[in-house]
Amino acid sequence: KQVEKQKGIIMYMDEAVFYVSGTKSKTWALRGKGTTVLSKASRKSKKVFGAITVEDNPHFHFRFAEVFNGKTFLKFLKGIERQWKKKIHIIMDNAKYHFSPIVKEWVSKKKKKVTLHPLPSHSPEFNAQEGVWRITRRKMTHNKFFESEENLHSALFRQFNRFQGNPPYLRGVIEPFR
Repeated sequence: KQVEKQKGIIMYMDEAVFYVSGTKSKTWALRGKGTTVLSKASRKSKKVFGAITVEDNPHFHFRFAEVFNGKTFLKFLKGIERQWKKKIHIIMDNAKYHFSPIVKEWVSKKKKKVTLHPLPSHSPEFNAQEGVWRITRRKMTHNKFFESEENLHSALFRQFNRFQGNPPYLRGVIEPFR
């Protein structure tokens, strides 16, 4: 509520990991036929930072990262900050690296432009970005297997570009947060 009173862009931010082995999900099939999803044991994955604005035409921002830490999070924040002229209110979870010394130092220098708002612990239902991840998994990784990290990366990149090129597609995700 306090964020709503302040002028600027409201943005929900989160990170996700997508695995080469995909995700299993219930699906329909002809009775007695079933479905087969190829897979093999693999820990290979792609890590992604994502943020979505809460406005009529939501803007989606993303950045792939090798690891989640203060340095990679700061790169993501700097990329977002460069794209907006208005003040940005970023609502996010309480991952330790969100409040690392380098992030705190940068945010303190950018007080007039960027404010970080932590959500209560263990409350993904309060984060609109979780809905974007849910759609991505349903469309791109449920019941799918990727031969390589590059194939997974390409599929995710295409989906994220679709989100950016068609903002109304994400209106349903952000509607409860408006």
